[in-house]
Amino acid sequence: MSVVEGSSTKLETTTPQNQLQNQVQSEPKLELKSESPTQTTTKISKSKISDNNDVNFPIKLINWSLDGFTYDNQKLTTPILLQEKNGPCPLISLVNTLLLQYNFKNLQFDQGILSQTENQYKGLKNLESLLIKKYHSDKKISLNEILSSIGDLLLMYSEEDTSLNPEIVDQLLTQLPKLHTGLDVNPNLITGDFELNLATTLFHIFGLVFKHGWVIGGAPKQVSDETPKEEEDTSIKKLENIMNELQTFDKIQDYLFLEHPNSSVVTNQELIKSWLDTNCTQLTQQGLTNLNTILESSQFIIFFRNNHFNTLFKKSSMEFYLLVTDSSFTTPKNKSNQIIWQSLNSINGENDLFFTGDFMPVLDINQDLNYGTNQDENFDSDLLLVKQLQEEEDAAIAKRMQDKYEKQHKRHTTNNNKKNEQKDKSQKSTSSSSSTTSDLKPVKKEQPTEKPKKKKLFGIFSR
Repeated sequence: MSVVEGSSTKLETTTPQNQLQNQVQSEPKLELKSESPTQTTTKISKSKISDNNDVNFPIKLINWSLDGFTYDNQKLTTPILLQEKNGPCPLISLVNTLLLQYNFKNLQFDQGILSQTENQYKGLKNLESLLIKKYHSDKKISLNEILSSIGDLLLMYSEEDTSLNPEIVDQLLTQLPKLHTGLDVNPNLITGDFELNLATTLFHIFGLVFKHGWVIGGAPKQVSDETPKEEEDTSIKKLENIMNELQTFDKIQDYLFLEHPNSSVVTNQELIKSWLDTNCTQLTQQGLTNLNTILESSQFIIFFRNNHFNTLFKKSSMEFYLLVTDSSFTTPKNKSNQIIWQSLNSINGENDLFFTGDFMPVLDINQDLNYGTNQDENFDSDLLLVKQLQEEEDAAIAKRMQDKYEKQHKRHTTNNNKKNEQKDKSQKSTSSSSSTTSDLKPVKKEQPTEKPKKKKLFGIFSR
């Protein structure tokens, strides 16, 4: 999805609801516009969600358990949504994270009483019951049913918070179908958070943490291994200073397309491009370290990486697991549904493994899942495909970045040349004045008649 225009306002996971309301009201670029100010919240929840019964999501019942949180080897059973095509990952991750967190809270000594209200408990119980019922009848659920359930749940959460402006809820309800097609996000590459927009606001109302691991904390890729250490340290420090000032992905792209960069700006741009190319998987070691520091053990969050929303579970210190939602892991005859988690231990995925619901590693697929090699050819192909997906996607993203940058840079240069020719013709008798620029600001120029379209180095869109 394309990165939205964002302001410097950031929504932290600990922000109170009244502060959230003030942020939304003061944000002029937040795209949360309702079609009619006279519509009520109830009407929107029932009428503005379009009929999408032709779009369905497979449902899977997973059995899982945690050491120290189960009694008499009791296992939790949670219905989750699976993904068949690119696009609906925000909706899938929202539903799955809510239900996993709900089941885990109910297993605590207070059965979640201290962490959820009675209405929230009933609302999540209804959502869980609906998915279980649909699983046993059709093994799938329509998009329209999911959106309606999420809309009702959103009303339930918002009605218990009197400090939340009802107009914000109305606007969110009209935007719920975007959960199926993708959400705009603008990552902050310093904090691991996102600028305030539809996604951050919606997840926050549901009490869900939303993070990414694309955080600066390493050296830019050097052209030569013989680069002197003093020069390398200077480059690292300079890059960190630039990124600390720009912070968000959107502002970084703006900086990369300054129209009249001086030599210092060009040098800065090369440092940024080098870092982006080196960390094109949208995950860094510094990002993993930050997640380990910020998150508590046994915590579920919505995690963004490689333009994809997913459910991430921190089991213990530096032990992260992603919920496997690929629909290819549901073939009953191959017992592929025993694979529930995939570890997140490395930047490029080479050390990541698959795990069962009990967090037992699946080292030998044929042996651990108890079926012969003559019966699992289809599953083996699916497994290899999914296991290699990370590396292939990393390479694909890097290539798309480069191709898109080259095309946009060429178009950008052509447009500038045309503008300069027109400007020279209209200002033959006018001498141009020179001005200086700082490292992070473009030269001040005349306002064009038409506002040019915003250029982007590469976009972020959900898969």
